[in-house]
Amino acid sequence: MSMAPDDVLKECGITERPIPLERIIEHYGISQVTLPASDDIFGAIVREDGNVMIAVNPDQHPNRQRFTIAHELAHFFLHYRDGTGRVEHVDTDFRVSWRNSVSSQGVDWNEIEANRFAAALLMPEDMLRKDLDSDEFQTLDSPAVQRLASLYKVSRLAMHFRLVNMGLLPPDVDPSTDS
Repeated sequence: MSMAPDDVLKECGITERPIPLERIIEHYGISQVTLPASDDIFGAIVREDGNVMIAVNPDQHPNRQRFTIAHELAHFFLHYRDGTGRVEHVDTDFRVSWRNSVSSQGVDWNEIEANRFAAALLMPEDMLRKDLDSDEFQTLDSPAVQRLASLYKVSRLAMHFRLVNMGLLPPDVDPSTDS
């Protein structure tokens, strides 16, 4: 049975940002290891005989590693939590915008779903809306998006896409210039 990001946060007692992914990993008895690899490999998840391991490429930026961990946790909660057989899944160059070379062809909904889950886990809507209601964020401009990204320990691009998908930024804004 799959779980929603908010359910995971609630079960782990997480109410503050940045989301402590290590607490989620520990709570569910998942092992985390580094996976030295080429730049196009971000992470992997392996489940065998009820044991789950998430591997992350240590050469990626720390914010990229956090998104990768959240993405692999998404695979765990959505696709690999139940069952006893061996499952291996390696993620290569998935895009924070919820697309990758396979999903851009419209065929890999598991990757799109995992990216959506990861974004919601790292940047929960209720926490973001609470932040945006504060005096600090009177205007949702480029510096505000960068400040939010720093608070949540995610990339500026990840924050931009999360805000667009929450309907708080127009979809036609170029994330590399104006947010």
